[in-house]
Amino acid sequence: MKSLQIAILLFTTATAFAYSYDATLDFHLAKQFKSTIDNGGKVGVTRYGAELRLDYVMTNDDDLQLRFQVQRDDWDFSGTTGIGGDNPWGLVTTIDLALQWTHQLYENTKIFGGPIMKWSSDSGADQSESGVFGSMIGLTHVYSDTLVLGGGIGIIESLEDDARLFPIIVLDWKLSENLKLKSDLTTRYGSRTGVELVWTPRDDWSLGAGLSYDYSRFRLDNVGIAPRGVGEATSLPLTLRASYHPSQNVDITIFGGFVLSGELSIYDSTGLTLETESYDSAGMIGLLARIRF
Repeated sequence: MKSLQIAILLFTTATAFAYSYDATLDFHLAKQFKSTIDNGGKVGVTRYGAELRLDYVMTNDDDLQLRFQVQRDDWDFSGTTGIGGDNPWGLVTTIDLALQWTHQLYENTKIFGGPIMKWSSDSGADQSESGVFGSMIGLTHVYSDTLVLGGGIGIIESLEDDARLFPIIVLDWKLSENLKLKSDLTTRYGSRTGVELVWTPRDDWSLGAGLSYDYSRFRLDNVGIAPRGVGEATSLPLTLRASYHPSQNVDITIFGGFVLSGELSIYDSTGLTLETESYDSAGMIGLLARIRF
């Protein structure tokens, strides 16, 4: 109940100025093909979801952004041995809510920060035991017309484990007229963070190659190998994409690539590790759409 009240408070705070906000709505659908798990069985996953971002200019020096994302990861385990045979989780639903304040500290320097909330659980898990909370803070600086660089740090609770620290990297580096290296991934969804090299050969098309880190940790259901335990999945997606920009308000992206260094972990309800296994590199394809209004 407390977490719901906090979420409602943040949402109403950010949308109270709805008459003058800019909004961006993203949709994604991605398929990671099955690959072999080291200790037996196979695993694949289909991911789909949406993210809404509301940006509000509070003053000449202060901006406010609300990010609300819903993602569903439909995991597919198979086999008779190992994690594949255990079939530890199925449909995982994650809700992310963040409120970020940005302040113009100096002419070329900005600071940012705000709270983060996340609820992530397998189908049938106790929602009241799936929430974690945290915050972030950082700084960006415009070094030249071609380089914006910054960073920060975030901290967030971790289900049945110590709080997790994570780095925040901000990069926008124009290498040439049509080539840019940036940290704002076009193929970002879920909790992915990384960098992308972008080539824009013409106004209505852009191509990109990116490497990111994907992390998720979620509450398991009340039955199975780890009742009320925790599941965790990490990987390094390597992505190639092509984006079509039919107008200033619409982007359509198709992408493919490989998921590298995939790892799956299962913990019991006290945080004790039951299993941790890697799986082979897997191919992936996907589709994204963005609407600005």
